[in-house]
Amino acid sequence: MGSSSFSKIFIFSVVSFFLISNAYADVSYELVNQVCSKVDKVDFCLEVLKSDGRSEFAKDVTTLTRVAVDASIQNSTNTRDNFQSVESGPPEVLQSLKDCVDAYNNVIAILRVCMSEEDCSLTGYDIHQAGDEVRRCQAVIDSNGAHESFITSSNNVVQDFCWLSESLSNISCKNENKF
Repeated sequence: MGSSSFSKIFIFSVVSFFLISNAYADVSYELVNQVCSKVDKVDFCLEVLKSDGRSEFAKDVTTLTRVAVDASIQNSTNTRDNFQSVESGPPEVLQSLKDCVDAYNNVIAILRVCMSEEDCSLTGYDIHQAGDEVRRCQAVIDSNGAHESFITSSNNVVQDFCWLSESLSNISCKNENKF
């Protein structure tokens, strides 16, 4: 075997070693798995974060918080739009929907600006306020006697998204991305 063949084999071996070692060094969803193991609703956390490509090789919890907030905005917007599309039903449901649309407009507005806060504790506070607006919607439907309606299940889903966003924001603040 000539030195040219040996050089090619050597170079191939070295390149292969680096490619294989890099593939194992960048484990996809490593941070997602670590962070989600720290929250109460692990499966929900994994489902939400793994549904967005930004999470796959995320290097900080702030990125994961942004993913959760964006999912919260999308879910809140869909919920509000669904509420607005209802044109008939029991009066207590229709009145509740009107008030809940206002609450959801606030939820969406708050979530859209929360990640621009300079202090991460304010981000968590903003997200908590968005959750308070969802709870306000629920209080309205409860007081109107519409708590058995589809609005409650919709609120529960949005509340889960807000909870996840706030949880991730809190983790980010506590650990300053030391994962």
